[in-house]
Amino acid sequence: MKTLRPLWFLLLCGQFSSAQSTFTKPSEAYEYASRPVIEWETALHEQRMPTTRTRPDDVLRQRSKALCPSFSLERESGEELYWLAKLCQPDPAKALAAVTRYLDGSEWEHGPDARLLLAILQMRTTGNWETAWGTIQTILQKDPISPVEPQLDVAIDDEADTNPKMALEWSKERYSILLDRRQAEKPGVSPESSGFFLHTGSDLVHRYYLVGANEQATNVLEEMNSFMKSHPDEATGWAAEDLHWANLEMHPVPPIAVLKMLGGNSASSLIQPGRVEVISFFFLGCSPCMRELADLDALQKRYGKKKLSITDVTSYKVNWYPTPSTPANVEASPEKARLEKAPRVGFVITSDETLASYGVKAFPVVAIVDKRGTLRYIGKDVDLEDDDPAGRLIRELIEE
Repeated sequence: MKTLRPLWFLLLCGQFSSAQSTFTKPSEAYEYASRPVIEWETALHEQRMPTTRTRPDDVLRQRSKALCPSFSLERESGEELYWLAKLCQPDPAKALAAVTRYLDGSEWEHGPDARLLLAILQMRTTGNWETAWGTIQTILQKDPISPVEPQLDVAIDDEADTNPKMALEWSKERYSILLDRRQAEKPGVSPESSGFFLHTGSDLVHRYYLVGANEQATNVLEEMNSFMKSHPDEATGWAAEDLHWANLEMHPVPPIAVLKMLGGNSASSLIQPGRVEVISFFFLGCSPCMRELADLDALQKRYGKKKLSITDVTSYKVNWYPTPSTPANVEASPEKARLEKAPRVGFVITSDETLASYGVKAFPVVAIVDKRGTLRYIGKDVDLEDDDPAGRLIRELIEE
């Protein structure tokens, strides 16, 4: 049976065939291919509704895949090699060859971006980040970090799923390099932002705790707390949040005020010695929080209440918008969500002071408490399957 293509796909293909004979440079072709993404992002930035429902990333891939064969690696040079690599990402081998040749040159207008692209392509062609770590080290040593922070986190977090020891070593290297950048001025290399430095240190503290290297964790914490005191104007926002969490770990869990316990549970069942506790901070307008409910319910079912207690925690204030209402109305919505998506999970409405004591300013945030009432993890890692770091920690604490 012949497969019928949607109209937008046929129109797109028609655009490809005419465009292939139009573009003479990879830079021109990539500008055309990426235009839907740029227009989409501009609309969102200006708080306008995008003009199309078609995912712009899908269009970018389709256009790039169609246009990449139009250009020969051997015929391009200089900055066009960089744009060829950007265009040919659906063909990782060709893109890798192009960006490698580009970086072998003596001058680069897009050097930092090209090195990040090189690291991503090295990972994609080999299936692991280990082959890309040398490139990432170069990025850490000399490039602006702010634009690539998320990708560097992804590299270490992905490695932690299969090789926690290697992830710890990479986290140590990252912190050491950025600490050196903050302490010593180097020609052509700007000191790194305090935000990413504190985030990097907090990540290392957590990974040290996971392997029982408490003394090393304490040493890093002392360095960061000292920095916080000497640079109070720089240590703000999400970086201060990460450091606050690092200082909470391996200490008794802060108390949680119970203003309302939903679902008929008693207040005494919230945190009890002898079992592992997972506290998930949420609010109803948070889409990731709502998607997480089914996973939390499945996790609670897997281990049972005697070994593990999972509680979703929110406050009246964070659920007040967009419809200011009475406390009773605010309580009704979490109760409805609990019954529909997570009937095994306890729901608690707490005070704003409790959220502040946990350093919760955005959602979701997960806290994991061991059987002795010690906070073992708090952060935004809400992936709780057994092969995820947070899920693995829960299983190990239950088995202790």
